Amino acid sequence: MKFNKEKIYYLEGAVGTEILRRGFPTKLPLWSAKVLFEKPELLKEIYIDYIQAGADIITTNTFRTQRRTLNKVGLGDETERINRLAVEIAIQARNESKVEHPVYIAGCMTTLEDCYRPDLVPSQKELEKEHKEQANILSKTPIDFFILETFNSINEAVVAVRAVYNTGKPFIISFTANAQGDILNGDQWDEAIKQLNQFHPLAVLVNCVSGEIATQALEKIKKTTNLPFGACGNGAGEADNKNGWKFSTSDHVDNYTLYCQQWIELGATIIGGCCGTNQEYTKAYSQLERKKIFP
Repeated sequence: MKFNKEKIYYLEGAVGTEILRRGFPTKLPLWSAKVLFEKPELLKEIYIDYIQAGADIITTNTFRTQRRTLNKVGLGDETERINRLAVEIAIQARNESKVEHPVYIAGCMTTLEDCYRPDLVPSQKELEKEHKEQANILSKTPIDFFILETFNSINEAVVAVRAVYNTGKPFIISFTANAQGDILNGDQWDEAIKQLNQFHPLAVLVNCVSGEIATQALEKIKKTTNLPFGACGNGAGEADNKNGWKFSTSDHVDNYTLYCQQWIELGATIIGGCCGTNQEYTKAYSQLERKKIFP
């Protein structure tokens, strides 16, 4: 598939933090993956709410279903089954949502270790072996494309991208950023685009940052590529080492929507939400943007 640069596509909001918001514990190391073992019906409910709120794209709950993570709790032998189950739930949700607009399913992959700790990136051999395993599992499911998200360095991103590219499935690549709007470990966007272009990504995103940092990053991305680009920023709250996220009582939806409008004015055509966002965010940014762009 290809993204039409004349159209805005809406990713759903957060999945992991929404699981927590709805009362299911998301303690590390499994974080969002635990729900697949104990309460998969909750995940389907979340997807349906996002689709009905206006999401065009939902991402599989495979952010922390790598064998490395599952091994930490003695569940490594469940790797293939749980990745396939995550895709099945997304498909079920799409089928049961009964909306008129097309809904795409993106197979999610991310860093093998902590997205916010570039210093923990494993060896090249480990990266190649483990990203290849998850890419091969997900490529055999009916996902529409991959979304490689929250990468913190060019090096690991390139390894994961190569693994996905070799499956023949298209992909989006998304990095998280530092306070200057560069890739988190200090790598530059122009170098990232240069190295990734050989694999023909569908689009380039920034995710899991504040609205302000996302804007800074998009200003830099825009100067480096002709590819579709976009952002998935964080909602109200902050990262938490115990449960993954600590929610704020402040109403952040209107403020977030203003940032979304800035991104569209910069030329972004893929808009979504990351940690702390929910279906209210998705409903707000998709309705506002559709009204403005497609009167």
